[in-house]
Formats: sequence, structure tokens, C-alpha cells
Amino acid sequence: MSLTSMFEAAARGGTVEVESGWTQGRAIYGGLTGGLLLAAIKGRLREAAGDRAGSAASHPLRSLTVSFIGPATTGPVEIDAEILRVGSNVTQCQATLRQDGAIVATALAAFGRHRESSISVTPAHPMPDMPAAESIEAFPYIEDFTPEFYRFVELRQAGGSLPFSGAETGGLSGWSALREAPEEFHEEHLVVLADAWPPAAIQMLSGFAPASSLTWTLELVAEVGPDTIPPESVFAYEATTDAARDGYAHTHAMMWRPDGSLIAISRQTITVFG
Repeated sequence: MSLTSMFEAAARGGTVEVESGWTQGRAIYGGLTGGLLLAAIKGRLREAAGDRAGSAASHPLRSLTVSFIGPATTGPVEIDAEILRVGSNVTQCQATLRQDGAIVATALAAFGRHRESSISVTPAHPMPDMPAAESIEAFPYIEDFTPEFYRFVELRQAGGSLPFSGAETGGLSGWSALREAPEEFHEEHLVVLADAWPPAAIQMLSGFAPASSLTWTLELVAEVGPDTIPPESVFAYEATTDAARDGYAHTHAMMWRPDGSLIAISRQTITVFG
């Protein structure tokens, strides 16, 4: 089942067959988990809206928060979504992913219509100065060495160090894209890409140790959809480790379009067993 097919199945709710190859370690890749939960939420909104123009189903995604509760493996998962509140400006929803009867992930999503405001702030952090994406060799997929989902995403690292290399700092940067461009680029595709990079903090480890996302929030600064993002888009990415102690690391990251316009801000709490 292709990525598009999995998103379509999630939008209908119920059982989704997660294709093999979309794993990171023993669990389904977190970016795919977030994308499936978002697809289920948007499907529920469309179902509730019917053919009504200007409904909440057409409002842009503003924020998605995912809690990774337990590992899910490839194969069948159950997804259900509910609408928590439809306001005049903002709609808030929730989705739950289960496997074998156990909850493995939940998501809260907030959608908001465009409104006039006197406040307009230029992003404080410009896109980093990096070599062109095509000048950097993409990480290959190497069986039993790199995460399996590298088959589907293309990462080109420009700054920082490799995971578990004993680096002194916890920042990284690079370019990311889907290896196979979809027919149309939607918010779900950005969610898949936003979580693709290794946690920035694990490059500070001097040897392999398990690490995984505990919570993740993705805030969209610009509208994402077929009218604004070409299917073959490549995104700049920069992550910073803000703090780490007691087995947990806290990071934030930003994503830009190649023209330097900020598109999303990502924030994660990461468990580190090393």
C-alpha cells in the first residue's frame, strides 16, 4: 500500500494496513504515525462538513501535537477521529491509533481560518546558509543499518554530525524531500517529512543507545497544500537541542521552502537511554 493509499484509508477511519518498510527500529516511523492521525482527522472533518463551502474542513492546519504512547508495528492498525469543538474561527480535533486493542498514539489538531490582524512578525531565525540540495549526496537506504523508512524519504545533511558520533553540540541542518513525489502535496506529507531527521541530541552520544520521541508538536506558519507547495518540493531543515538532562532531550526545529520562507516549527521531547 502506497503512502497515498494509507492516507486515503486513514481518512475513511477504521483499519489501515501499514506497509512494511515504514519502520524506525521496531516501531512504525513517527512521521507516518502523525500523518495517518492527521489524515483521519481531516477525513472526519470532511465527512461532517459534507458539501458546505467554507466549513472547518477547509481551514488550514495550525498545530498538530502527537503523543507516542507505545510502539506499533507494521500491519493493521485502527484509527478513529473525533471533532472536539467547531468554533467561529478555530476547530479542534483528536485522533487515536490502536493496535491489538492498545492505544499506541494520540494526536490533537487545531485548524484555524485566516483572520485580519495588526500583528505581523518576521521570523526571528532565517534559513541557514547551506549548499544547494543537489550538491549534497542523500543518505542511502542500507538494509539493517539505516532506518527502513529511508526508502521513502531523502535527507541531505549540511550541518551537524552523524548519530552516535560523540559530537560536542546538538544541532543539525540539511534538506529533506520525499523520494517519490505525490500527485499533490498536502499537510500530511509535510508531517511525514518534518520528523524524518534523527533526533539532534543523539549525535552527542559516543555509541549506539536507544532514543525515541515522547511528544511532538508541529506548528504550521504558512499554508500547505496543492495550491502553495509543488509535489517535488525540497525543504530546508535546522534543529537545535535546547536542553538535555535526566534521560530526556528537548529540541526545536524549523523548516523553510528553498526561497527562505518559514513554513513550520517543530518541537520535541525525546527519551534517551544512554
